[in-house]
Amino acid sequence: MKNKFLVLIVLIAGLATGWMAYNHLRVVIPAVDVNKSEIAWSAKSLSGAHTGKIMLSKANLEFQGGKLIGGSFEADMKSITVTDITDSTENQHFVEHISDADFFEVNKYPKASFTITKVTPLNEQEYEVTGTMRIKEKDNPMTFKATATSAGNGKRVSAVVSVDRTLFGIEYGSKGKPGSEPDWFILDEFMLNINVVTSENG
Repeated sequence: MKNKFLVLIVLIAGLATGWMAYNHLRVVIPAVDVNKSEIAWSAKSLSGAHTGKIMLSKANLEFQGGKLIGGSFEADMKSITVTDITDSTENQHFVEHISDADFFEVNKYPKASFTITKVTPLNEQEYEVTGTMRIKEKDNPMTFKATATSAGNGKRVSAVVSVDRTLFGIEYGSKGKPGSEPDWFILDEFMLNINVVTSENG
């Protein structure tokens, strides 16, 4: 009887260990809440700066053992807004301009995306993320730091990314390019503050 009891204990312990190992190794892809996820953008010229937002059309994040290991997101470029211009007419004109062929040409290229190709953990919450950014059907590699934190019942993966727009063929207003002036131009780098929020834990 004693031997049967010991065998049962060993069996239960083995099953528990196997289940823990399975949970640690399995890849989890939690649902992303695109309504809470967004990209904030900012850009500067020699005379000032502008800010705005872009909504995500879809995204996925992959976790293993609670750690970020991969994922991707797709931005709806037709959703681009400007948040610093309060005059409605001026705001509309500005959005129309950055949506046309001088900048993002959103009717022809309605989606922009980023796909993770490598993730290196830096500590419990921070990662070095490498992947491919696609804007106007042009691909460029990019590496930046990202942070994964708890957000309600899910997680928030956030990152601040500097993007050189000229790598994607967006040169309007760049120094010495059409739209610039001898004493005025738009900086080539713009910033993206990316927040992807899951509705459940990874």
